[in-house]
Amino acid sequence: MKGPIIKRFISDREAFKDIKNDFKFLVDKIKKSGFEYDLQIRDNYFNLYYKGNSIGKIAYKKNSGQYEITIHHQFVNNKIIDKFADDKTKEIASSDSKKKGYLKFTIRRSKLHPFFSTQNLNSISIKVKKVNFQEEIIFEQMLITDNANREDFIIIDRQVIDKDSKTKMDLLALKKTKDNDYQFCIIEVKLGNNPELEGDVIFQLKGYVDRIEKRFADYKKCYEQNFIQKRELKIIDKPTEIKIVRDVIGAVVVIGYSGLARQSIKKLKRKDPSFKVIQFTNRLDLKKLKQMK
Repeated sequence: MKGPIIKRFISDREAFKDIKNDFKFLVDKIKKSGFEYDLQIRDNYFNLYYKGNSIGKIAYKKNSGQYEITIHHQFVNNKIIDKFADDKTKEIASSDSKKKGYLKFTIRRSKLHPFFSTQNLNSISIKVKKVNFQEEIIFEQMLITDNANREDFIIIDRQVIDKDSKTKMDLLALKKTKDNDYQFCIIEVKLGNNPELEGDVIFQLKGYVDRIEKRFADYKKCYEQNFIQKRELKIIDKPTEIKIVRDVIGAVVVIGYSGLARQSIKKLKRKDPSFKVIQFTNRLDLKKLKQMK
């Protein structure tokens, strides 16, 4: 295949400078939310997420100094449409609901603040949560929020797909090995009652590890640049620099349904002990309750 298999950064440095300045306010909102909101860099555009669910796509049109923001009609209320949509988008929004699909908003830089106001974000987020609620995605988001700003383990991307495959890795992390060296760590998140724990998840992980190993140079270049741009955006505070090295690892994170999960985990470990299985339970420690008296 010609060209890199994966690209998740902004190629045009001048465009990136504009984006960095224009979206400082949104990055501040993301950090204040405790990373319930999330901004992921794609191939010359961004995806904005809420609790692991994609809100929409943000693409910068450098020549016009405007942004094209694409959001599904189910997430946008009429006030946002009336205020920010052009005539064509308003016409689509008022058509039969089955034909609406995604709505495109062309937003001047000066209108980004009001478009992504706290009120509008809250309205969109409520609708996203109602339409797209999935337990495993919620737990993915918890892993991201609870491991933010770690220097030894950086969750660098989510829903990772490349040009050679249609299947998505849940989470892609960078695990520190020494100094500034980091290795890729692929994480698949499963509920304890997910039938894929019977063995399918191992085949998934093996496929993902092989995928990165075979095109390691592309993945390395992509995510070293992705890291640099997230540092510049101040989405990542530390470390200051990284070097991605070989030896890709995979891990399954199992959450809840402990009784069912334990049996599945035993089977997984027998099938392939090389993959790590991390189990989270909701079992209460009564000793800690006693200490609260």
